[in-house]
Amino acid sequence: MNPDNRSEPSSFVPRATRYPIQTLLRFRERGKAEWQEGTTLNISRTGVLFQSEINLPPKTLIEMQITLPHEMLGEPKANVLCWGPVVRTDMTFTEKAGQPALAAAILRYRFSHE
Repeated sequence: MNPDNRSEPSSFVPRATRYPIQTLLRFRERGKAEWQEGTTLNISRTGVLFQSEINLPPKTLIEMQITLPHEMLGEPKANVLCWGPVVRTDMTFTEKAGQPALAAAILRYRFSHE
């Protein structure tokens, strides 16, 4: 690759900024009625890393409810409904001993002021 050739596309895609927010997260598999609980470890506009007693395999579609604290928004706390797949499970992350960390992509979201 010629470093002076500016017409070649770059393969570098920056990651979304992650915010180290620990808050309650409720989630359920697509099509299931029962909600599970977890705790977020970090959140970005494209995904969330959270811990739970439940371990789900990658590609599992989930619905998530996250309560964002007012410090993040600068206004009263807000609930966010998100949808996306689990992209990875990390058993080596031990914020809470024995609980897996799950990373889920956020493909769609909407704010709920309930």
